[in-house]
Amino acid sequence: MIPLRLLNLLLVAVLTGASLLSCGGNEDVNTVAAVEADSLIEVAHKNHEYQQLLELADELQQSGQITDIQADYWRGYSYSRQRMIRLSEKYWRRAVDAKIHDDEGLTFYAKSANRLAGSLLLKGEYEATMEVAVPAIETLTQANYQNNSDYAYLLTTIGSCMLKFGNDNEAADYFRQAYDMFSRVLKANPSRENFTTAIAGVITITENYLHQDRFQQAQDWTRKFRELLDYYQSRPNPDSALMDKQLTRLYIYQASAMEGLGNHNDARKVYNEALKLNYIQTNEGKLEAINYLMSAGRWSEAADNFEVLDKQLQRYDISDYLMDIIQQYLLPKYRANAEAHRDNVANAVSRKICDQLDSAIILMQKDAAMELAILYNTQQKEKEITEQKAKMAFQHYLATVITLVLVLLCFVLIIYFRHQAAMRLEKAYGKLEIANERTMESSRMKTSFIRQMSHEIRTPLNILSGFTQIITTPGMELTEETRKDINEKIIENTNRITELVNKMLELSDVSSKTVIERTDMLKATQIALEAVSTASADKRCHIPIDLQLADGIDEVSLQTNGQVATRALCLLLDNAERFTKEGSVTLRVDRKHDMVQYIVEDTGIGIPAGEAEHVFQEFVQLNEYEEGTGIGLTVARSICRRLGGNVVLDTSYTSGARFVMTLPVKA
Repeated sequence: MIPLRLLNLLLVAVLTGASLLSCGGNEDVNTVAAVEADSLIEVAHKNHEYQQLLELADELQQSGQITDIQADYWRGYSYSRQRMIRLSEKYWRRAVDAKIHDDEGLTFYAKSANRLAGSLLLKGEYEATMEVAVPAIETLTQANYQNNSDYAYLLTTIGSCMLKFGNDNEAADYFRQAYDMFSRVLKANPSRENFTTAIAGVITITENYLHQDRFQQAQDWTRKFRELLDYYQSRPNPDSALMDKQLTRLYIYQASAMEGLGNHNDARKVYNEALKLNYIQTNEGKLEAINYLMSAGRWSEAADNFEVLDKQLQRYDISDYLMDIIQQYLLPKYRANAEAHRDNVANAVSRKICDQLDSAIILMQKDAAMELAILYNTQQKEKEITEQKAKMAFQHYLATVITLVLVLLCFVLIIYFRHQAAMRLEKAYGKLEIANERTMESSRMKTSFIRQMSHEIRTPLNILSGFTQIITTPGMELTEETRKDINEKIIENTNRITELVNKMLELSDVSSKTVIERTDMLKATQIALEAVSTASADKRCHIPIDLQLADGIDEVSLQTNGQVATRALCLLLDNAERFTKEGSVTLRVDRKHDMVQYIVEDTGIGIPAGEAEHVFQEFVQLNEYEEGTGIGLTVARSICRRLGGNVVLDTSYTSGARFVMTLPVKA
């Protein structure tokens, strides 16, 4: 191997010879070229021409008019706008890993780190977000590059992760640092753009606390929101439309926080102040107000506000956002109308959810195939760029006046480095294949879940539609017994749809780390009795449940949340019933140290020991031909862990499946 010191000397000699042959006006020419390149990129950026932006990044990088880190940032930005998340993260990560040579490199490093951390945070990958954001903050701090919005948002990102991890004090500290940075940026340049950036940061922090049900902290941050608006109002020529919009949001956040704190009258008064403003009368404003209305139990008003949803969505191309639309809008719209007893609207929304799920399956498969194809083409393009760079470098070396020995040595060096690069590329490609396999498996599981949910919802809808036609047929005479049977079937299938939608709502909260309130003091046996009663009342319960109580367990009391604890146990009993065709299902209640154990044991098909943790993951169904959604065990474990307990599979039991659910005696 050639010593590193000798290698550096040889490269310096070659480059020096090349520079001596170059014309003296190259520096001015390069400056003009860089300005022209920035202008071309800016035009494509403002016009939202993302494919052209990709082509410009390739061409300008090859010609040397923009740096590698700058090209990678714009590639990542373009792919993100086209919702090709894997590709966008790949290039931003490459920009973050690149070496920084000048101030421009530092600027695009900060932008890339901010975008990458934000993308990972949006997907809920909090540890990966921290692995990007924390080193970025350290790098920018050492380079004294702190007074900018990218740095402030990175602090906000870290604080959001800390809040998800349950580190409230650390989260509060990072949020405070972010706010201080926004304040310094505003002081240095109180432009409208900087004001909107600071407001967006405070909104992000406030919403994080509201989503975590930290209502007191959310209320505290609404005061900082008010400070920003007052400061903006005091500036010359404030934008009245901007003030109206942000003031409306402030009142909505204040009302939500007050409602969460139990100050219902004050919350209503603040919300009434929002109703006096113009923005809340717009479609966007009505949709933003829904979170408060639903938290306050004002279902009719929430349902009224949802009437503008279809009209609002028509303004955008929502084909790429079907799953987001279902989760963020259609499910809450169903719940609001169901709680407001608007059954016709609720049924119509449930049908729309079913249709959207079908469309989402097709689009997910199409997008996955397209993104993998682009990923392959991108690898080919990168290989061509690497070869072109090597060719240009070789031609540049031939143009210099150097000795034959230096030329031969440089040729050896080029071969050596290309060999090393090929080896690294081969290893990276192997890792990429593994990652692609995991991604395809995850996509398959989600697609299977969506298909199953579509089937589960469509079946009762068809039954309801059939009975509706019978009832509404003119001249149809029905006996009292037939009419009673039809009514029972309608109620049964309506409850079935409601149960499925509730499961989907539970799934949206399954990754939450918020601790569930434990204010109920009740007997340990009461949870078991209520769960057995609920499970036995289900018509799908075909095997009697044998309840066994340990000695002295009647005297044990729990401080917990009875409703959600019973729900978790019901899910375990339902799982046992579904996979036990014949034999028995047993529920034993016992105490072990400071924990109460609810042991659900069946004589069904059983679970292999190697799948003991896999079955608790979302959408997992070991037997795809069995009915179910694959989320019951996931939800049960999430509930128990947030109550201070857990759910595990006892792999020592081989006559079926044995799940052990534990709850702490004291909160």
